[in-house]
Amino acid sequence: MNKRTSRKSKKQTSPHRYLLTKPTYLGDKDIPMSIELMQYDVSKAEVKELQLQTSLKDSIDKTKVNWFRVTGISDAATVNRICREFDLHGFDVKDLLSDQQVVKVLAYDNVTYILMSAFYQEKENAETDDIQIAFILGENFVVSFQEALLPVFDEVKQDIEENNGLIRQKGADFLLYILLCAVNLSNVNLVMTVEDRLVEIEDQLIEKKNSGNILQFMHKCRVNNTHIKRSVMSLREEYNNLLNNTNKLIKDENIVYFNDFDDRMRITLSDLGSLHETLASLLDLYYNNNNLKLNEIIKRLTIVSTMFIPLTFLVGVWGMNFKFMPETDWEYGYLFSWIAMAIVALGTYIWMRKQKWF
Repeated sequence: MNKRTSRKSKKQTSPHRYLLTKPTYLGDKDIPMSIELMQYDVSKAEVKELQLQTSLKDSIDKTKVNWFRVTGISDAATVNRICREFDLHGFDVKDLLSDQQVVKVLAYDNVTYILMSAFYQEKENAETDDIQIAFILGENFVVSFQEALLPVFDEVKQDIEENNGLIRQKGADFLLYILLCAVNLSNVNLVMTVEDRLVEIEDQLIEKKNSGNILQFMHKCRVNNTHIKRSVMSLREEYNNLLNNTNKLIKDENIVYFNDFDDRMRITLSDLGSLHETLASLLDLYYNNNNLKLNEIIKRLTIVSTMFIPLTFLVGVWGMNFKFMPETDWEYGYLFSWIAMAIVALGTYIWMRKQKWF
C-alpha cells in the first residue's frame, strides 16, 4: 500500500520536487478530472456538472450550500487554479499533488484547508491502497478533492438528495463534518474487513493449517495498519487547528459535531491498536505452529535414530574381520542375527513407549 511503496509503477520524481515552480501531479491515478456541483437548501437540492475551466468562485450561490466535488487530480494546472482561486498557498497545492501521505489542517482568513488520506480495497482480498483527500471550507461552500473514482462520498450525496438527517438543515461546516466522517468510515470499514479476515486466519492456525500466503497476508496487514495509524494520528495532531476555529467558519452550535469527529478518530486509533495486538498474537501463533511441526519431525527422526543405534552396533561387531568368530561359521548364524536385531529394535521401541517419548 504505502503510497506509496507497494505500487508497481511510479512516476520519476525530482528530489527537489517541492522547489518546483510548476505544479505537477506525482501520483499514479491518471483518471480524467471532473467537477460536480451540488447546491442545496432546506427545500431542494440540485446537481450539475461543471466544465474544468469554470470558475468555482463565480458558481457559488450565496443563498445555498455549495458542494464542489472534484474527482481526479491528475490535471495539475486545473487543481492549481482552483486552489489559488480560494487563496491557498502553493505548498498546499504541491502537497495535494504529491505522492506522499501529507496530512495538514490550515485555517486561512477566509477558508480552512484540510489534506488527508483515505484507505480502501477495490475488491475483497485486493491490495490496500490510499488516495489523497482534500477539503476547502468557506462561508457557504465546500470543495472536496479525491484522487480516484471511489464511492467514499456517494452516501453523503444520496442523503442530501433524499433529505436524510440534518444535512440540508445546516450549513457548509456541517457538510464538512459529514464528509470527514465518510472518510473515517472508509478507514474503519477497511479495518473491520481485515479483522474479519484475521478471525478466519485464527481458526486456520488453531487447526494448524499454516500456509505461506497467511504469513504474507499478515505482514501486509501489519504494514498497512502502520500507515493508517500514522495517518490518523497525524490528522488528530493537526485537528486542533480546526477546533480553534480562528476564522469562525465553524458555527458555535456545530463545534460539538467536530468534537465528536475527534472522538471518532480516537476510537479508530483504539481499533488500530487492537488490530496491531491481534496481528502480533497471530504471528506468534503462526511461528509456534511451525515450531511444533518442526519438533514433531525432529522427534520422529530421533525415535528412528535411537532404534537403529543398537542395530548399528551389532552390525559393526559382526562386520569385524577377525579370523575366529563363531557366529560366522554357525549354520544358523544369519537367521540368529536377524532375530537378535528384531528383538533389540522391538525392546528399544517398547522402552521408549514406556518412557512416553511418543
